[in-house]
This record gives sequence, structure tokens and C-alpha cells, in this order.
Amino acid sequence: MHPDFSPDDFEQTLARVSHMAADYLRGLPDRPAFVRPPDDVIARFERAPLPLEGTDAATILADLERDVLPYSLGIGHPRWWGYIRGSAAPMGMAADLLAATMNNNCAGSAQIATWVEMCVMRWLAELVGYELSAGGILLSGGSAANFVALAAMRERLLPGSRKTGLGQLGIRPAVYVTHETHSSIRRAVEMLGLGDDSLRLVPMRGRVFDIKALRAAIARDRADGCLPLCVVGTAGTVNTGAIDPLAELRKVGDDEGLWLHVDGAYGAALRSLPELADHYRGMELADSLTMNPHKWLYVPYEAGAVLVKDRNALTQAFATKADYLEVEDNDWYNGPLWYHQQGPQLSRAFRALKVYAVMRRMGLKGYHELWRHDLAMAAELRRQVAAHPRLELVGETDLSIVCFRYLPTSGHADAINKKLVDRLQKDGRVFLSGTTVDGIYCLRACIVNARTEMPDIAVAVEVVVELGGKAEGREGGK
Repeated sequence: MHPDFSPDDFEQTLARVSHMAADYLRGLPDRPAFVRPPDDVIARFERAPLPLEGTDAATILADLERDVLPYSLGIGHPRWWGYIRGSAAPMGMAADLLAATMNNNCAGSAQIATWVEMCVMRWLAELVGYELSAGGILLSGGSAANFVALAAMRERLLPGSRKTGLGQLGIRPAVYVTHETHSSIRRAVEMLGLGDDSLRLVPMRGRVFDIKALRAAIARDRADGCLPLCVVGTAGTVNTGAIDPLAELRKVGDDEGLWLHVDGAYGAALRSLPELADHYRGMELADSLTMNPHKWLYVPYEAGAVLVKDRNALTQAFATKADYLEVEDNDWYNGPLWYHQQGPQLSRAFRALKVYAVMRRMGLKGYHELWRHDLAMAAELRRQVAAHPRLELVGETDLSIVCFRYLPTSGHADAINKKLVDRLQKDGRVFLSGTTVDGIYCLRACIVNARTEMPDIAVAVEVVVELGGKAEGREGGK
């Protein structure tokens, strides 16, 4: 069977897909926030043999409608608040289809995708107050972006290390983080050969970096013969949404010759809100910064981004030579930038198109309205939690994460709240995750969701209290 369709057949197939997608979005509020596929559906995939003969498009789409679409993770449901995953804008979905249709490999060259990505990176830099001349590249998400940022740091501060390896340098590097730093930083440090032992867990002042403790840790490392390299600040921690004192971290970096990386995967975008801008002071001075358009820019997965003050740092960290990829400066195919020399991927999807389309659809004013909406929904959830005798807030911050716990009449609160998280996710009326804040196990809601409205907050509180009562063994949850 030939993989191609005639244009008419393709149009007919897309028409069916568009109806399926529209029906999915239309029915999203009425479905559970999360549905685990039943055993018979799972078995169809576990036992599916390698196809020997081709299957017609109509049959495939019917099977997808039966066995895949009903069991979405639920992101975009008005009460899906379990993790920091934005409700995807339909404009991005449409643009993603066009990107797949073009099927560009966005490694660089004089293709339109190169200019679209350069435009998007300039818009992202402007959004967060970063230098418009900064280097930048789109990646799969925050983990990949953090890796690229720290790779740039390593080669800039340890020139030649990508060639010789760290063993030849005879150093013991140090990278400064806190307990709230995202786990992807640890993975990046390990993959870059700096070693898990290079991480220094600095004490915190409240929920952010303790600057005095950071300076003391750096001094100890220098006295012990270690080489301090980098401090990683966070603009919106994944547990509570806290923002580190970024201007103070920049001052430490300047005084000590350290690279400042800011992980803004969740919160960086909100720097453009006038009422929150002061919380981000200093972020624009970071040597590198990461953010995720698939979070608070409402772009469909995958879309992460890294910005670096000096683009040459990316080239130094990643540029390679391959004869079949070489072009001359004046070649017709040569373009303004080769992204495969700026990051780890040679094969790169046209991610920039959906980011471009959604940012144009929303505009800065539209984003401000949506972000204020999300913050208002989180504030209302905090208000209702604080007012309820069976609930208690844990670890308040300024963004849209709300951590709270159910207060049982008897039994161990941590154990009951862990049981409650599982019951909530199985129940499906609201999806929350669990975490530990200040040594307390609690429920965690993160509202990055344009579909959430005030009635959803009341429903969520009612469901938590109902299932909390059942989790501690009270009949009917009363």
C-alpha cells in the first residue's frame, strides 16, 4: 500500500479528523478529568501484531476514536490541575497540523522555518525582558532546555571540556541549587559529566535561596579546592511557585564569577505582568534562561525554549562538522542560522510554527487577561480552602499553584492525604497531584487553564472534602 493519499482522499481524512478533534474539545468539560484505559483497550495494544497488510484510513480513525481519544490524560479539562501543563490553544493545534504537512527538518538553512523560529525567540526574549540579541532555540521542554543552558555554561567556563572531558581538567566543579530546584538540573549535571557530587544543596530562607548561606557555601568550596561554576535560580518552583531572589543571585554571580541560570519553565512568562514584574527583578540579567511555551503560553506539546545572553556560547557547546552538511556562505541554501549547531538535535520539528500562531492569536494583552484569570482562579481556591474547616493551606506563593491538605478527624494526616490523591485521580471530577511542602504531605493544584471558571473551584472543594471523608473511613464522606 502506498503511503500517500490523493489530495481528495487527504481532504476527506482531514475532515474526519477535524470532526473528531472538535468533538473531543466540545465534550471535554463533561468527561472525567482523567480516565485510565480499561483492560480490554490496553490488551488491544499489548497484543497488537506488527501489521502485515495496510489498513484503510477510515478503519484506523474509527479505532483511534474508540481506543485513544476517550483516554486522554485530560489536560485542558476545566478541573485538570495536577501538574503545570497548560490548556492548549486550538490555534496551536491547527498550526501543528500545517507544520506536520510541511514536514520540515528545522536544522537551519534558507527555509522559512528558520526565520519563524528566529522571530519566536525574539518575541520570547521581549516577553521576559531579555536582550533581543540573545541566542535562543526551541526544544522539547524544560528538561532539554536546562540541559542546553548548562552545556553552554560548561563550555564557556571550562573551555575545551566537551573535547577532553572533565577528567583531563583535574577539577571538582560545584553547582548551587536548593531543595526546590527542578529535578532536570540534576539530570543535566549528570549527563554533562559534572557529576551528581557537584550539586550543592544550599539552605533556603522560607521557600527561596538563602543568599548568606549561598555565599558561605561558595567560600567553603573554594577553601576545599573546588571550582564554583554556576548558581541555578528558579522563577516559579514546581512545588509552590516561589520565585528566587534573582537580582541577589546575579550579584553573587558577578562577585564570584559564576554563571547564573534561571529556570523559568513555569513562571518566567508572567514577568510581563506589571503587578508581578518586581518579583522577577534580575531575571533579565541571567546568563541563560529557560521557559516553556507549552505551559503559560498555552502552546500544544512539545515546546520548550532556552535563551542565552551570548549565542556564541551555544555554538561553542554544540557545533560539529559533517561533510555532507557543509555549505558555503554564498550558497543559495545557506540561511541566517543553523539551529543544529546551537543544540543537540539535527532532526528538529517545526515547533516554532505553533508558538508563532498562538502568540499571534493571543497577543500580549490577551495573555495578560488569561494570566490574571488563572491567578484569580488560584486566589479563589485559596480563599475557599482557607474558609473550610476541613481544609488547610500549605506554603502560599504569588503564582497559580495552590498547596493544601485535608484535615482528618482522626488518623495520620499524611497517610490520609496520600490516599486522597489516589481517590481523586480515580474519581475523575477533579485531578490534583500530591507533594511535600515544609515536611507536610499535601494536595497540589496548578491552574494554568483557560477553561477553569468559578463554579469549578466550588466543585473541587466539595469533591476533596467528600473523598477526604471517605479516605479516613467516614461513611458518605461527611
